[in-house]
Amino acid sequence: MDEPKLCILFSGAIGSSKTPIATFLSEERGLPVFNNDVIRTEVSEDFRNSGEAGEVERGAAYLFRRDERLYNILKKGESFILDASIDRRWEFIKLALETHRYNWFIISLDLSKKFLLKLYEAKGYEISDALDRTLKEHNFFLKRHAKEIGLHISDKNFRNRMKLSIEAVKKWESSL
Repeated sequence: MDEPKLCILFSGAIGSSKTPIATFLSEERGLPVFNNDVIRTEVSEDFRNSGEAGEVERGAAYLFRRDERLYNILKKGESFILDASIDRRWEFIKLALETHRYNWFIISLDLSKKFLLKLYEAKGYEISDALDRTLKEHNFFLKRHAKEIGLHISDKNFRNRMKLSIEAVKKWESSL
């Protein structure tokens, strides 16, 4: 029997600790990480160095690269961790995972704005309007898809997020 194809995903606002958890799980489970922010940076650097195009063209190039690379991973059937919030695109991502016969596990980072602001301060992040937007998107996602989430990380259990994540993922994998 073939090994199951696995995808670990995240739901949560900007700066909620998706990348640290994804990196930890990658090291623990030996899974590659697909990181949207790396692609966004790559596109920004390409356009900055070439002096070409504006914001719309950069955005279109990012979306094209992101979707093309994700599709290539799915087509190969490789297990992976998606280091990005699925809040806005879950229906599309879910359909792609189903089409390619993946099993998935969602870790939801359900952090309050107050808690996120403290994280931003610790990380040296600039506070922007994007925080309110991504919190709103996350809350909308939670209302619609709460039953699909495998693990909730909150203000109260955040400190143990790595341990909770690996334990939940191992339990999920053993149930497949």
